Amino acid sequence: MIGQIWQKLKSLVGYKRQPSSPSFVPMDYLSEESSLVAADTTLGVVDFGQVTICGNFREHNEDNLYISNLDAALPLYIVADGMGGQLGGEIASQMAIDAVPRELLKRNIGEFRTTHVIKAIRESISDANQEIVAASAIQPQLSNMGTTIVLLVVRRGRAHVASIGDSRCYRVRGNRAELLTRDHSMAQALAEVGTIRQEDVPTHRYNHVLYLYLGSREVDRGATDVKVLSLLAGDRFVLCSDGLSGVINESEMAGILKDEPNAQNAAQILVDKAVANRSRDNITCIVVNIGRLPVAVNTAQ
Repeated sequence: MIGQIWQKLKSLVGYKRQPSSPSFVPMDYLSEESSLVAADTTLGVVDFGQVTICGNFREHNEDNLYISNLDAALPLYIVADGMGGQLGGEIASQMAIDAVPRELLKRNIGEFRTTHVIKAIRESISDANQEIVAASAIQPQLSNMGTTIVLLVVRRGRAHVASIGDSRCYRVRGNRAELLTRDHSMAQALAEVGTIRQEDVPTHRYNHVLYLYLGSREVDRGATDVKVLSLLAGDRFVLCSDGLSGVINESEMAGILKDEPNAQNAAQILVDKAVANRSRDNITCIVVNIGRLPVAVNTAQ
């Protein structure tokens, strides 16, 4: 049944995905030639926080995350949500957070133009995908493993956001949280082609069935959407697995971050709220605060 729907979706959509919800606001997205657009390079990451827990309904945590140090030459933040059972999910998400930073750092993108950064992100995700596909083919016990990935790269006054699967990135600016990524779920695809209503997606039986994830052969060097955004002082980014985004809406998220400026405290409050809202999954959250950098690290970020 799912296979028939997937074939229909590919023919209808032409494998092009549309914005996933009304909160998707691309007004300040920059083009791939945005190196020509002035950016405030005095802005960068000034604080971050991270929490990952098993949750109340799972015995093992298949989520993983990656965070750069504040003085890193390339500030990079990743959340990966593994699937395929305890062993497979944990291994797939660990492979993702190992491979993507390694491949990005090998490409030394610090001084490159935005077009090269986008290409490097796509290639790094593709390389991680190939490693996961190869590992699952070699080891029968890992044959069903896969993982989502969502990442944030902060560089020279801009944010670069990419995702595969249904882990998400939000930007909180002022009193508003905006969803920056697109879920690659069957339910979301059905909504995009008009088969179901957008408001029915969260409760649809295929909402957690992914058609694109690391470990699937559909991921290639052109499959990853990379959003480039200009930064403003006070911007905050939230990267999370669906154990959090599935039970906390954007209004709640914006309110929590408005009331708690400290990134680590905000991440903990978000996770605690997800638990209180009876999330039934592993829960992982990274909060990244943007502000003025000390002069010594302006050129690094």
